[in-house]
Amino acid sequence: MNTKQVEELTGMSRQNIRYYERQGLLEPAREDGNAYRDYSEEDVRRLKLIKMLRMLDMPLKEIENVINGTVSIQEAAARQQEELERHQRQLQAAITVCGSIHKEKDGNVDVDGYLKKMESMSVNGGAFARFIDDYKQVVQEERERMFSFYADGPVNTAGMFERELRRYASEQGLRFRMIKKGRYPQFLMGTDTYTAVRVVEKNVKNEGGPSVKIICERKDPGEIPGKIPEGRRRVIKGIHIVAVNIRRHRRKSILNLLLSLLSVTVLAFYLGAIGSARRMITELPEKFTITGEIWNMCGELNHGLFISHQVLEDLYESSYISEIAESAELMGELENGAGGTTDESGKVPAGEEGIPDDVTLAGVNRMECIEGMTEEDIAWESGTDWKEFQESSDACLVSESFVRESGITVGEDIQFGLERYSQGLAGVTLTREELTPEVFHVAGTYKELQGRDGGNPDVLLPLDAVKNIYERNDIVYFASALSFKAADPTRLDEVKRELADAGLKEIIYGSPNSYVGISVKLTDSVFIRSMESADRSRALLESFLPFIFLIVAAAGYIIPSLLFQDRREEYAVMRALGTGKYFGGSLFFAEHILPALAGALTGAVLAAAAGAVDFAGMMLVWGTYMAVYMLGAAAAMWKFGRFSIAAVLAHRD
Repeated sequence: MNTKQVEELTGMSRQNIRYYERQGLLEPAREDGNAYRDYSEEDVRRLKLIKMLRMLDMPLKEIENVINGTVSIQEAAARQQEELERHQRQLQAAITVCGSIHKEKDGNVDVDGYLKKMESMSVNGGAFARFIDDYKQVVQEERERMFSFYADGPVNTAGMFERELRRYASEQGLRFRMIKKGRYPQFLMGTDTYTAVRVVEKNVKNEGGPSVKIICERKDPGEIPGKIPEGRRRVIKGIHIVAVNIRRHRRKSILNLLLSLLSVTVLAFYLGAIGSARRMITELPEKFTITGEIWNMCGELNHGLFISHQVLEDLYESSYISEIAESAELMGELENGAGGTTDESGKVPAGEEGIPDDVTLAGVNRMECIEGMTEEDIAWESGTDWKEFQESSDACLVSESFVRESGITVGEDIQFGLERYSQGLAGVTLTREELTPEVFHVAGTYKELQGRDGGNPDVLLPLDAVKNIYERNDIVYFASALSFKAADPTRLDEVKRELADAGLKEIIYGSPNSYVGISVKLTDSVFIRSMESADRSRALLESFLPFIFLIVAAAGYIIPSLLFQDRREEYAVMRALGTGKYFGGSLFFAEHILPALAGALTGAVLAAAAGAVDFAGMMLVWGTYMAVYMLGAAAAMWKFGRFSIAAVLAHRD
């Protein structure tokens, strides 16, 4: 057919057809006598093939290789696909940058910034793309790397082995040359060098006896221009083999993953329980307030006592005791100007209606001296507060009931005839001792509370004012009640030692009653029980921790031992075909560790999501589990590789 007909059939112009002829891609026949081109059906098919490949943007050199048969069209298409995908990634990056520039509202485009971003995208994207391309190439090579066939008979000697290899090469029409004889021979078949190994299989080909399977593996070529460097090839090859084996043995891989997930989840909750016990021990002192009170020896009185000056000194000097609430009681009677009449001596007659017979006065240094009292319970005279009250030498607070009964008012000055209690018969009885009268200024009133421990005194005085009264009357001061707090509950032993040094003893119930403040009662029993319980829990959990890690290490040994027990022949074939012991063991080890690592990380994340551990604890559990687990797996892998390769391949082991 002529050129015009070819144009119609192919849709190509005359110029394009001539161009491909000049490039040597097409050689049409010539008619005798006139030298006109005479195109055949094969020429038309070739032109259509060229047109298709050019539409795929394939270079002319690659098209020439396809037409000459140097490269198959499938291989050329695969290469072009990779090249097009690389261009596609570059175009996508360019599109992204163009979109960013288009969105710039300002006319001044940051050229340096965009240039740096594009260079970064080029480097990072290019590195990833190169890895993907190399990985695809290695995968393709691995698919073509190995073949196998069955021998016609026994293969017991090196000569019989060579004979079977030559027979197979002859059947395939390939050139054969023996390079190295032996149990694992090396030979040249076609243009590639191979290593072979024989494996005895039972009842595969001959029902009457075992068959010999010969497995041949192509040796990896050395580092040559345009090829992947050997070190990079080995890494990519290892990744591929591990991925394939994990997928091939997916049931075992999933089992390994689930076991690790469950183990780490349980371990995380276990370590979380230990952490909770430790936190409880740390936080309990902050949640508990340990208080102490001075009582008499038999434990019946904690107010109206005689607490010696020496006891007070020792407690105030202790660094383990804080917030000491001290009070001192006095008795008195109103002497003038308070809602009633007076007799010739100026005193309010006892028993007159509305006037209390005896007035109870208490010197206090803290609100805690009066059970349940708060700032809201006090109605102050204008310009007065608790601090000014404590610093005053003549101020007083009166109870609301005393105000109603006596008729006194806030801001008034009142005079009391005072008495104090003194010990009689070694503190078993009380006597009253008269003191000089005192005048006090009513600075406010306070609310009474029913059932208040120690009662509701009629009048409250600053503690220092009461101490001054004792000093003016030249008598020894005794406190009537005292309570305190332990500054640090964790130093409870030191607190008790300080109390003992101050002369205070434990309460002895049933001992004779007295008014001497010589015993102490601590509210430490709940705190001690809680601390002991938390410490027991912590100690118990920590005592089993070494066994937990021992179990993890045992699991790391047992699980791979079970999973690899039927893969000795696979490992033996790898070793026989030239795979190094270290490389082969590393592949099997990685194949087992990767699912365990993924399962362990998933379990740690689930435990963290459930609140058993925080992020730091999650990473600690995961890392600790994997470290211990890998030790066990390494031991299993070491033992796994200790067998005779020849015995396994011959099924004698």
